[in-house]
Amino acid sequence: MSALQIDILLLFIISFSGAGLLYLFFGEYNRLRHLSFIKDVIASKDDETSEILSQRDERVEKQSFLVRLENMMLHAGMNFSVYLFIAVFLLFVTIFGSLFALFLKHWVGYLIGIPFGALIFWMVLQTIIVNRKKEFNRFLAVAISVLVKMMKNGIGFEQALTKSIEVSGSKMFKEIFDRFFKEKNAIGEEEAFKNMSKYVESKELLIFALAIKIGRESGGQFSNTLEKVEETINYRKKMQEKVDVVTREGSFGSYIVVGIAIFLYFSMNGNFDGKLHEYFMNSEYGRFQLLGIGLWVFVGMVINKLITRVDK
Repeated sequence: MSALQIDILLLFIISFSGAGLLYLFFGEYNRLRHLSFIKDVIASKDDETSEILSQRDERVEKQSFLVRLENMMLHAGMNFSVYLFIAVFLLFVTIFGSLFALFLKHWVGYLIGIPFGALIFWMVLQTIIVNRKKEFNRFLAVAISVLVKMMKNGIGFEQALTKSIEVSGSKMFKEIFDRFFKEKNAIGEEEAFKNMSKYVESKELLIFALAIKIGRESGGQFSNTLEKVEETINYRKKMQEKVDVVTREGSFGSYIVVGIAIFLYFSMNGNFDGKLHEYFMNSEYGRFQLLGIGLWVFVGMVINKLITRVDK
């Protein structure tokens, strides 16, 4: 290729990338406005039950580090020793530090890689916890719908609740409620519901437990109360699905931006006969610069995820 052809190709790539970035930024701005609207709707709905949900167990603040870590493991579905968990964490961050040190060919890689590995480990753990909570809430909404229909047809609450859990297609959901049924007869229904929060942190579960408590205390049939709970939980489920769609679109936009950056790197490296790659990979400062660029892009994606996240 001649120098003129290379210049034209580079100008085309830069123009195309600039137009693509402007389009993505505009789309991201519209998504953030939509997401802000959804946040306001969810917040206004939560105001109705804020006083009830604020009655959390304050003992969590007084727990030790190991107890909090064990609670986090239970929320993630990890039923093994907390010391084994710490060992896995240390091994994970050590591997990350070693990889960074090998790439940079300098001991500073450990100082950069270990915190980065800890961040990755924490993000993966939080993703598992959030996915478990979403799965639980989704199947809880289905179970409450089945429960209400069965109670409307004259079936007793205890039998209807058992049947509604049995028809669930989630193994995790069944296991959590199996523990509830076993503990209910030993320590009481209220304490059994409290213990369920050790395995999943769900506002929907709190609302459901409070509705049952109110129905027990009021006496008589409380299918109408549970029907209101069903409407509330189904509403929250639909809003969460809308939030997931918006956040997924925002994440996809970030991946496209990263893909454009990688494409530009290899395109420019090919046009300059591999000199770009030679500088970044074969010089000490080049490796540090390339790692810095990669970390900068990663931090930007993390910040974008935090901005578009909505806690429900």
